[in-house]
Amino acid sequence: ASCARQLVRASPHLVPVEHIKQKTSHRRWRCTVQAISPAADRASHNQVQSTTFGRADIVSQFTVPLPAEIDQRLKVIVDAVPSLGPSSRVVDVGSGTGCLIPHIRARGVQDILAVDLSDAMLQQLRQRYTSVGGLGNELGVRTWLGDIVDLPNYMGPADTVFFNAVFGNLHSPRDGLLRAALLLRPGGHLVISHPMGRAWHSSLHAEQPALVPHQLPSKEELQALIADMPLNLLEMRDEEGLYLAVLQVPPRYALPKGPVFLSGPVVHGFGRGSRQMGTPTANIDPEPLKEQLAALPKGVYFGWARLDVPDSWPAADRAVHKMVMNIGRRPTASADDPAAAVTVEAHLLHSFSRDFYGEKLRVLALGYVRPEMRFPGGLPQLITRIKADVATSRVLLDEAPLVPYKEDARLQ
Repeated sequence: ASCARQLVRASPHLVPVEHIKQKTSHRRWRCTVQAISPAADRASHNQVQSTTFGRADIVSQFTVPLPAEIDQRLKVIVDAVPSLGPSSRVVDVGSGTGCLIPHIRARGVQDILAVDLSDAMLQQLRQRYTSVGGLGNELGVRTWLGDIVDLPNYMGPADTVFFNAVFGNLHSPRDGLLRAALLLRPGGHLVISHPMGRAWHSSLHAEQPALVPHQLPSKEELQALIADMPLNLLEMRDEEGLYLAVLQVPPRYALPKGPVFLSGPVVHGFGRGSRQMGTPTANIDPEPLKEQLAALPKGVYFGWARLDVPDSWPAADRAVHKMVMNIGRRPTASADDPAAAVTVEAHLLHSFSRDFYGEKLRVLALGYVRPEMRFPGGLPQLITRIKADVATSRVLLDEAPLVPYKEDARLQ
C-alpha cells in the first residue's frame, strides 16, 4: 500500500504537514522503501535516490505549502550568508522543487543553479520558477540533473553552495564538500543545513538508512571532515529545530596561520612532472622537513619561490618567481604504491637556463587550493586539474595583497 504521506526524506518538502505539526511525537515511518539496503557504490545509491524521489506520489508531497515556522527557518538559513546579492551565483544542491529559492531571490540573487537527482522534482521546480538555458549565460533559475560530485566545471564558479536538508542523503559527504569547495570562488560560502535539526534527522537516518545513509556531523566531526580542505567553519548552530553550519573558502585561499616557509636542497624526483605532465617540478628534500610537513595538510599550495644560486647565474634564474607546490604522496601518479613517501614538489613559473639539482630552493606558501586527490580518469584528468591550479595561482599572486611577499626576507 502507498505510504507516501508517511515517507520522510531529509528535506522539508517530504515532511508531511501533519507530522511537522506533531514532530515531537517522533512517530515511526513504515513503508516499502525501508526494505532497500544501503548501496555500496555511488551509482546504485544515486539510482535509489532518483527512483524514490521521482515517484509521483512522493513528488506530490513537495507541492504542499510549508508551515510558516519551517519557512521562517529556511529564511534564517539563507540569511546566514552575509554576502548574497545581485551579483552572486548560487548553487542549491538537492533543491527538490525549490523551497530555498524564494528566500535566495529575496536577497537579490539573480543567478541560481538548482541541482537534484530527481528529474521529476526539477520539472516541478521549472514550473514554479522561470527557467533559463543551462549554460549559465543568462540570469535566472537554471537546473542540472545529477550528483553535485559530477557537476561540470563550466557550471561554476559559485559564490555560495547550499546543502539544505540533503547532506545526509549524499553517498559521500566528503566528496560533496570537496566538489563544492572546488566550485566556490575564494571567499565563497558553503552552507549545510536542516530546518528540523540534527536530533530529528538522526531518527530519520535510523528509520531510512537507504535514503539517508549519514547523520549530520557534530561540530567536532565537521571540523575533522574539512581538516584538509580549503574551508573554515564560520558559524555552527546545532539546536532542536535547526541545524546550520556556515563555511567559507578563505579569501585568496589564505592559510589559517599565515604564510609557510620551506627550504632545502633540490633532489631528483620521479621525472613525471616534465615527462608526463608538462609541469617540471623542483623536489625539495623532505627528510629535514618531516616535522614541519607533518603539521601541514597534504595538498596543493601556491606562493613565491627563489632558487639560491651564485651571482654567475642569469638574473632571471636568481629572481623570485610564482610557484605552485604539491605536498603529499601523489595518489594518482603513485596509484600502485599506496605507501609512497611524502614529497615536496614545487613548479616554478619560470624556465631555468640549466639544471639545478643540489641548489637550495626557498618557497613561501601563501595559500592552500585543495587537498591531494586521486583522479579516476588518471593522468589526463590530473593534468587538467594541475593546469587549473596553476592558472588560479598565477592570477591570485598578481593581487595587490600578495605581491609584496616577493620581497619577504626569507626569500632573499
